Amino acid sequence: MRIFQAGPLAAALSILSGLASASVFQNQTYDYIVVGGGPAGIISAEKFAQAGKKVLLLERGVGPTVATGANETLPWNNSLTPIDLPGLSADIGALDLWEQYMCTDTEGNAACVLGGGVTVNYMVFVHPPARDFDDKWPKGWKWNDVKPASERLYKRNPGTLLPSADGKRYDQVLYNVLSKFLGGLGWKSVDMSAQPDEKYEVYSYPAWNLKNQMRAGPVRTYLPEAEKLKNFQLALQTKVIRLVRSGGHVTGVEVQTASGDSEIISVAPHGRVVLAAGALSTPRVLWNSGIGHAAQIETARRNGIVVPPKKQWIDLPVGVGLKDHPIFPIAFSANASFGLVNYDGVLNGSAIRDISLYNKHSGVLTQGKHRMIFFTSEEIDGHTQYFQGSCAPTDEGVVTITSYLTHGLTSSGILGLDASGNTVIEKSPYLQTSSDKKAAHMFVSKMVREITNPSTGFELVTNTNVSAILNALSPGNHYTTTAKLGNDDGRKGGSSVVDLNTKVYGTDNLFVVDGSIHPDLPTGNIQTTIMVVAEAAAARILAC
Repeated sequence: MRIFQAGPLAAALSILSGLASASVFQNQTYDYIVVGGGPAGIISAEKFAQAGKKVLLLERGVGPTVATGANETLPWNNSLTPIDLPGLSADIGALDLWEQYMCTDTEGNAACVLGGGVTVNYMVFVHPPARDFDDKWPKGWKWNDVKPASERLYKRNPGTLLPSADGKRYDQVLYNVLSKFLGGLGWKSVDMSAQPDEKYEVYSYPAWNLKNQMRAGPVRTYLPEAEKLKNFQLALQTKVIRLVRSGGHVTGVEVQTASGDSEIISVAPHGRVVLAAGALSTPRVLWNSGIGHAAQIETARRNGIVVPPKKQWIDLPVGVGLKDHPIFPIAFSANASFGLVNYDGVLNGSAIRDISLYNKHSGVLTQGKHRMIFFTSEEIDGHTQYFQGSCAPTDEGVVTITSYLTHGLTSSGILGLDASGNTVIEKSPYLQTSSDKKAAHMFVSKMVREITNPSTGFELVTNTNVSAILNALSPGNHYTTTAKLGNDDGRKGGSSVVDLNTKVYGTDNLFVVDGSIHPDLPTGNIQTTIMVVAEAAAARILAC
């Protein structure tokens, strides 16, 4: 077990004026109650507070940074937690913090910590191409509609391809090997942030969600601005159980505090509730509130949830259409000398050279896990299927390409609720269609053929043939589309749960802003798209 010694700043900063305790809720009402302190929740809450509204942001987890109350810091820098350090991102699943920060009531991986998935991911920051929105998003949500929101995001949270303050890139042997390999196949080098629409046979240095040589995201780029405002409150370790409503109007939010006590927080007479709990947890809050298909609401009732009277249930396709990127790991020996960061040495302070460079805001610890990101596409059954490859060292001389099926995949699944109140995957979203199966086989076969060409000197390891790689499919943990946005009202036979202003059909003051509303998967890692959509959604909510 790894133990991180708390620094002296932790105690001083563990209680902040912006962090509300559950007792503060009594006898108060709020203009906006935002449920979920992930990227969508933080961004939207900050926008509402900046507009002068009285805002309460509820997060069931704890804060991951010293400024938000964390006290498990690095022994050589008591202002940093292991989560903050980009160079530790590849080892994040081995940290004790991982267990503390992950949700225990979802079948798929979801983060229950302030910052959500952006707190625990590998920080790959893919600026979405225009086609991601121009394809299946409805009118009003095309790229030209959301582009101003993306510009607001990038101004505050731009990401970077070159994080080290000395302007150098470190540990580049792997990039050099792969760029020579792909270049030999006719692929070209691009800047994945400056050229987001280039997604055919291209590769790039990774774009990471970093700022000032630390993990960025809304915890660092939006939350501090909200905390300056007297009309903003953040409550940690406060889990939302259900929404209290009268017909289509939400009047309160039932929460469970860290002590296990329940309390109902009141919404102001003309106030609003905004769900941002993520694509795996927002559906549970809706079901527990009598919104969704009857079978799931009945399950919630049997679990002891106080659901509304049956005549007030709102029949919507919540949980239907679950999407995710399927991942196929392709690992091979690259016949070159490169390795891993000395994670244990960084954690215990013995990796003197790397730590010394980082203390000068430079070196390999300013970088994330990956050394290259590539994109390509293929025409499959009359449509374009996109792929991403995230390339990182995984052993001495061994590279793993984490390859995704991304935008264009046609499979979807169904999310449900079990007898313990957990969200479960009732139907897998992976390779459910012949088109997706064909795309996966075509891409993996092509990569294996090129990698194992005798001229490369590469050799597959772990999964050493196409079938083994395809059978090693794992979730991308980029879940979307469980409370879909669209014009087709789900109460009337349509597929949508929220309208174009992200308001839940059949309600007058309930909105959703997280990945559950996305009608489709983006071309690549989802965090940037989540934030762009939250920026756009908050503006629409304030305007309606």
